[in-house]
Amino acid sequence: MSLEDHLRAIQNSIQSNTLHVTLSINPTSSHIAPLQKALQSYSNSQLMSNIEKIGYFDNNWPSFESLVQNYLIFVRDFDPWSLQRSVDLLIKFYESLSVALNNAQNAKLLVLVKESTSQIVPVAKLADQRLMNATGRINDYPRLSYMSTLLLKSLNNIRNDPELGIPSKRFKISILMFLSITLCQTYMSIDSVMLCNNVFSNINILNLDKSLISRKQLIQYRFMLGKFHLLQSNYYLAYHHFDWCFSNCHQQTPLKNILLILKYLIPSGLLVGRCPNLAYLQSQLGNHHLLQLYAPLIQCYKNGDLFSFSKLVATNQQYFANLGILVGFLQRVRILILRNLIQKVYKLQGGLSFETVGRALRLSIDPDQTRSYFGSKSLWMYTITNGDLDESFTETLLMTLIDANLLKAKLTPSKTIILSKSGLFPAAYNVYANSYKKNEKERWLE
Repeated sequence: MSLEDHLRAIQNSIQSNTLHVTLSINPTSSHIAPLQKALQSYSNSQLMSNIEKIGYFDNNWPSFESLVQNYLIFVRDFDPWSLQRSVDLLIKFYESLSVALNNAQNAKLLVLVKESTSQIVPVAKLADQRLMNATGRINDYPRLSYMSTLLLKSLNNIRNDPELGIPSKRFKISILMFLSITLCQTYMSIDSVMLCNNVFSNINILNLDKSLISRKQLIQYRFMLGKFHLLQSNYYLAYHHFDWCFSNCHQQTPLKNILLILKYLIPSGLLVGRCPNLAYLQSQLGNHHLLQLYAPLIQCYKNGDLFSFSKLVATNQQYFANLGILVGFLQRVRILILRNLIQKVYKLQGGLSFETVGRALRLSIDPDQTRSYFGSKSLWMYTITNGDLDESFTETLLMTLIDANLLKAKLTPSKTIILSKSGLFPAAYNVYANSYKKNEKERWLE
């Protein structure tokens, strides 16, 4: 295949909307090997000269000509046996693609954007990981970080379409959502989670008609929203999005996707007072390792057994840290576990007193074992008190529950607990729902 032949093929593909074929970066594409051989004698300037002679779009789209030039440079110079020598050529091509999208005719490039993004982002990540392995560095993603800026540019150029909300732009919306999801995944990979907020803001302001978005993409997008809110310790919003994702999965959804949602849904639910139906999960998942991890936690949570819960968390500390849930399991969850404990005491005793609550707390927290088990400096955060659990601790806990509206009662100076005659233990999730309102900017998703 000669250069002239391929340039004419590109011209034809413009008419047939198949630019993703003639500008494919997939090394197995049938035209790449013969074209690479034909391009060896051409300089960069000679390539551009030949491109300009064709007159794509009547030479009124200069960035498209640059896109074609960078594609030909990639084909000419890439080494199929060396990732490191080829990845920068791919990124340069993608850079020109992101610039070319700033044109009213960018619909011609949408399929190419999706296919190129799907191939280049993993390659950039792999190249960075290999470089880190070679240099001994950690969390150093120069190429992936640069790709994130190009993804954002692509997203914004597509987002600028003033007619984006009409049904005929459904495919463009799907590409927009695809880029948004990919960009958030990339930000999380390079440990720049806060930058996801720029993506969500850019999408929220469009106020899209969600009926124009596939359920699969809505689940992917809301899953990223859930992870973002989780990492910001906004557990109520995180649970809300994860729960929607789980509830809207099709029956044919692959098990690995269901498990990925449950991986985040279950612990975020515990943090807002939503305990999953363990029997149902076991009937659906059997003895899956995810349930082997979570089932004992759930049981300790329901029983109000804080010491055993903390032991399980400490055993899997890195896992929960990676999820972004560890801080919540060291702080917020404690008040809910101890509330469950007090609720069990109430059901068993038919009432509450300082003495019974204090005895139950000593059993749940077990100060001696806690100090012994978590005595090392690396586990100090699992201890809840350095001393014994005296009446002041019991009083503080009860006042905290009352102030948080998790227990409807009053305390008297004589340490008597006056219980409400109705709604003594309000549903914790409803309490949080009233305290932490949903994000109004995300209303378009509901």
